[in-house]
Amino acid sequence: MSGVPTLLVEHSTLFREGLCKLLARTGFIVTAMVSHSDEVETDSSPDPELIIVGVSENDTGFEKNIRALKTRFPQARVVVLADQYIPDQVHTAFRLSARGYLMKTINCSTLIKSLELVMLGESIFPSAILTRMVDEQGVDIEIDDEIVTEVPTISHSSRSLSAREMQILQCLVRGQSNKMIARSLDIVEATVKVHIKAILRKIHVQNRTQAAIWAVNRLDPPPAVLDGHGALDTHGAAYKSNRVHMAP
Repeated sequence: MSGVPTLLVEHSTLFREGLCKLLARTGFIVTAMVSHSDEVETDSSPDPELIIVGVSENDTGFEKNIRALKTRFPQARVVVLADQYIPDQVHTAFRLSARGYLMKTINCSTLIKSLELVMLGESIFPSAILTRMVDEQGVDIEIDDEIVTEVPTISHSSRSLSAREMQILQCLVRGQSNKMIARSLDIVEATVKVHIKAILRKIHVQNRTQAAIWAVNRLDPPPAVLDGHGALDTHGAAYKSNRVHMAP
């Protein structure tokens, strides 16, 4: 993954500048910072590939802001950073095809990994809020089997994992294929498959994507791998793109 042009839209100057400094250490290149979508310059270049939108509890212009950004930059992936989970905001984010809804209280490493997954085609939304929306509001939501959630519902410890399984989990976080894992650890691909099946069973998840999210939330991340230009290197790996559908 090369450097990702990123637009920050956030009312708080302090939060905006802090996030900019955090992203400067990664493969995300902040090309503009504004407090509202109206402030984005018409001749800004390059167009952002990622737009991070900060929202507060009483942000009445949330939907208008997202619509304006999606209209202006239709190819960009939008991620919402919220003060707290607001069901109406989550519903709106889904409806407007945002790719993620995260809390501003998220830790730095999990935020960066979440943004990386978004750029690799994943959608990241809190599973707890989706369930509550269905139960309380009767919202019709259809989610693919491999949908990524910010906080997986399982809470099992990593103590039962072997040292080799921990290594393979970190490879999954980096998006490596079985063949790439086998090459980097100097083992055969069939052995990798056996280890991954054991990992899924031990941490009680269904697939490698959920295992990667589990690891992001519970294990210390390895140092970021950067290329010579300061861009994040994921070794050419790509995650399966998932879809999230919500009836308006």
